[in-house]
Amino acid sequence: MLWDCPSCKTQGLLGKSQRHCPACGQAQNPGKRYFPEPGHEVEAQGHTFVGADWSCAYCDSPNAAAASFCSNCGASKDGTKTVTAIADPLDVTQQLPPEELKPSRKWWYAIIFATFVLIAGIVGLFASKKEIVTHVTQTQWQRSIEVERFTAVSDSAWCEAMPSSAYAVSHGQEIRSHRQVADGQVCKEKRVDKADGTFVKRKDCSTKYREEPVYDDKCHYMIDRWHVARTLKTGGDASQLPAWPTTETIRRASQSLTGRLGDERLGQRHEDYAVTLSDGSKTWHCNVQEELWTRLKPSTAVAVKVRSIGGAACDSIEIR
Repeated sequence: MLWDCPSCKTQGLLGKSQRHCPACGQAQNPGKRYFPEPGHEVEAQGHTFVGADWSCAYCDSPNAAAASFCSNCGASKDGTKTVTAIADPLDVTQQLPPEELKPSRKWWYAIIFATFVLIAGIVGLFASKKEIVTHVTQTQWQRSIEVERFTAVSDSAWCEAMPSSAYAVSHGQEIRSHRQVADGQVCKEKRVDKADGTFVKRKDCSTKYREEPVYDDKCHYMIDRWHVARTLKTGGDASQLPAWPTTETIRRASQSLTGRLGDERLGQRHEDYAVTLSDGSKTWHCNVQEELWTRLKPSTAVAVKVRSIGGAACDSIEIR
């Protein structure tokens, strides 16, 4: 370790062998020791570490751990404290105690509070509503029926999960996942102050990992199954009564789970009823239940609650 004389400004004095300034005799201040620039270290010849220095309680001079009396003023070692080790300025982890290396709780609290306020503000904007009177300008309905066909389709799965009814199977190796594999070490050199005027260099190493793919058998196959082949649709406005599309065109309207290739059956049904509302300056589109839709005709006056942000609350529609 090095130190600079505060009295005569002599710089780069050796922390171990020069306990006093050779130019003016000023005693060394162990708290002002510092690490030399990389590449300018001076080896402490024949040095044996016996412990951290102790600082004289009377003159603050550093003394070797083995000394019983201060080499500067002769005071006894009794009741004195060891000098504090200097942190390496090139090693950030030595600059702060462990609790300060973690994210500050105050910052987390601030972030959580700010997020809560933001969410509360957004929820407030969506939740705040005012009731206005509008008129129905348009009504529409649509009904649809899915038509499923029993046919051969291509599919794939990991071979151990392939269905027993699969055929025309081909398989190969494909990446299923990845794993971390140790791949040597990453080392950096650390300088540690021994607090006796010297320091040592140590290697701090951690395991380096690489990502390696994990392969498994993937099977590609054909399988006969029901799937949605097409959708039958009908639709209109209030001038037409809602009706389901005709199903006469399907080859077979069977609801069985099995069938012959090319057979068809009816699948899921869907129906939607929509109205368009306007107050003369703004327009809103709502999906409603069929029972309400049948009572809403063009020009019908309705009250609806409108959010500050997010549009109309469609479940609040009331006929006036």
